[in-house]
Amino acid sequence: MSRRYQRLRQIQTLDPGADHAEICRLITRYEFPWDYRVGFEMSVMTDLLVPSISQVLADSKGFSDDGQKRFDDTMLFEYEIKRSGADSEHGREAVRALNKIHRPFEITNEQFLFVLVSQTLSPIDWINTYGWRRLSEPEIAALVLAARRQGELMGIQDIPADYAGFHALREKFYADQIEFAPVNREVSHHVLNVIVRWAPKLAQPLMAPLVPIAIVALLDPRLPPVLGLTPAPRWIASVVRLGMRLRGRLLRLLPPRKDSRPYRPRPRSYPRGYTVHDFGHDH
Repeated sequence: MSRRYQRLRQIQTLDPGADHAEICRLITRYEFPWDYRVGFEMSVMTDLLVPSISQVLADSKGFSDDGQKRFDDTMLFEYEIKRSGADSEHGREAVRALNKIHRPFEITNEQFLFVLVSQTLSPIDWINTYGWRRLSEPEIAALVLAARRQGELMGIQDIPADYAGFHALREKFYADQIEFAPVNREVSHHVLNVIVRWAPKLAQPLMAPLVPIAIVALLDPRLPPVLGLTPAPRWIASVVRLGMRLRGRLLRLLPPRKDSRPYRPRPRSYPRGYTVHDFGHDH
């Protein structure tokens, strides 16, 4: 069991301010690769709580016309920026590519800020709820500082300084900005259809009603009505959440990921590989 916590001990010797890129690398590639990715995937749904953001996504037609690629590109930008840090040569290249993709759209600073906060806090919440251990304070601080730096390079203004500020701002957005609109439901259904298509073709008719129930069960109960989704029955939500927690407890008993086997994404849209300049463009 002591080996299971060896990277946590390593992380606790690092400074979140100076070493946030290295801490994020250890979190996303070794300690919690699956949980971080799924937590980040959940933020794709929470981005749709603000109708003006849903409208931008609807107008771009990314999720409606090629939903899998749009989904993959979102995940891959996060991975490529975190891979060596936003201030690395590769990280800056990825941020420049991200800014270029956003340039044709009229996106306000407030919208960028909501997405940055949502995408930062969603993986933290997921890991702390379903991961094999909770994140330590240095890890949370590092994830927030990495997000701040990415946001600065994207030109986002008024980014909170710390985790408490990120959390407070999200709650303010939830109180003041989120509301149901048909476009929220439209784009959320496109996203759910992407997930359904991950199943083998013969199983997709069975998965089509189950996927929304499972996703809704894992969301904050305040959110499904804003997305136009039916809340999951309480017993189903309890079973789904219990299953995720049991998975975390099982992982705690397993050995840590080997240094030689860092997590690497295997995106469905790029079976032959990719560069950051492939993101956001038609095949």
